[in-house]
Amino acid sequence: MASSVSEDEKRRTQQGPQVAQASAAVLGGAAEHTKESTPAARGSFVFPEWQKSIEATTNLFAAALKDGLRLTASFLHDQANFLKVIAEVKTPSELLKSYLDLAERSWSRSFSEGSKLLDNLKIQQHQR
Repeated sequence: MASSVSEDEKRRTQQGPQVAQASAAVLGGAAEHTKESTPAARGSFVFPEWQKSIEATTNLFAAALKDGLRLTASFLHDQANFLKVIAEVKTPSELLKSYLDLAERSWSRSFSEGSKLLDNLKIQQHQR
């Protein structure tokens, strides 16, 4: 009997508080005892304000990661194009020009995309 009650508790906590409350009402007396002892039936361990803060922080990190990965992908694309250009270079002056072009593109992209990334973080921070 005790093992079936503990298995019922496990099922209810996995299915959520609404199912736990409904099954407790159906099962009767024995379920009333388990209803009081299961955390899912008593409510969440996290306060609503904390839950909102956790979700906002998660969204903030997800947005920052997305922007950072987009920036990294663009750098990798520029480097791949640079290697293609290097393979076709015939003179040292063309090689130097290729390096300078890559450096200029990298710096301008890092400043523009980096400022966009920081602006997005500021906007999302103010929305919280």
